[in-house]
Amino acid sequence: MLKETISIQNAIKKATKFLKEKNIESPRITSEILISHILSIPKTKLYLKLDDFISKNEFEKFWELVITRSNRVPIQYITGEVNFLDLKLKIKKDVFIPRPETEILAQKAISILKNMSINEDIKANENVKVGINTKARKNINSNKNIRKNNYLTSSNEKKLLVLDIGTGCGAIGLAIANRVSNCFVYATDINEKALEVAKSNAVNLNLSDRINFLKGNLFEPLPSNLKLSFDLIISNPPYVPISKFKELQPEIREYEPENALLGGEDGLFYYREIISKSLNFLKKNGYLLLEIGYNQSEKIRKIVEDIMNQSQFFFKKQKHEKNKRYRIIEIIKDLSEIDRVIVLKKEK
Repeated sequence: MLKETISIQNAIKKATKFLKEKNIESPRITSEILISHILSIPKTKLYLKLDDFISKNEFEKFWELVITRSNRVPIQYITGEVNFLDLKLKIKKDVFIPRPETEILAQKAISILKNMSINEDIKANENVKVGINTKARKNINSNKNIRKNNYLTSSNEKKLLVLDIGTGCGAIGLAIANRVSNCFVYATDINEKALEVAKSNAVNLNLSDRINFLKGNLFEPLPSNLKLSFDLIISNPPYVPISKFKELQPEIREYEPENALLGGEDGLFYYREIISKSLNFLKKNGYLLLEIGYNQSEKIRKIVEDIMNQSQFFFKKQKHEKNKRYRIIEIIKDLSEIDRVIVLKKEK
């Protein structure tokens, strides 16, 4: 294929032309990512080395990856890596690839949890001022919260409990654990291979003591003593209707796990399950955050209303029980102005 050495710039041009002919999206960026991977050069430094030459062996390895990408294999499976909120995560075939849109979901959760931490500090200080807890005064004076690089750090903070449902490679749960130091994350998934990757990512990021991965469907693997314990539950559940599966891009349809994509006949099966069952696991004033698909926000709003109406009817019959309700407090759009995240709060 190549008799002599070739410059990085010309190798990229050659690959870009080939991928464009194969109708691969973003052929130039794809070529740059692949050659950066082969040469172990950060993409940000690649532009300083465009005139450097690579060996015949390096080019052949690069071209092998280019051919693989032309066959619609997702680039994340080719490189074995995916970036998510400044974290470099390992990924492999048959494990769902985190999307950039899901960063919006994780960022909102991080913001809520940080505000919870601040509110806890304010309450503790107020209690000290009125003399409710003199021991707390000493603790707060000697263990003040420190803000460093927008991360919460403290040696004596109350742990917030978070549940990440359908964790996949661990992206959401690990991003939260990384940025909110006073939380502990439980993460569930039915995919054994995904959990293996997620555990490996936790070890690589030195976060394995901050997150517990459990195999099972939705809430099933959680110990019973965790009911009414979580401050926040978060999920990017499967939401593609079965009828739409054939319309997905080949990269998704042919390579990513179906059980991480399909949400039943209408794409809403897991929303019904999570919204109804999460009430039994969230604390009062706890939050439920869900990523949603295109044109699903009003349907999910209706699901919330229906579940709340059923809940009211049940609790009228069971007078000794307390009515537990959700309120939709925010729907967040993505960069394409599509409703992408729904935020619910448990009020009773």
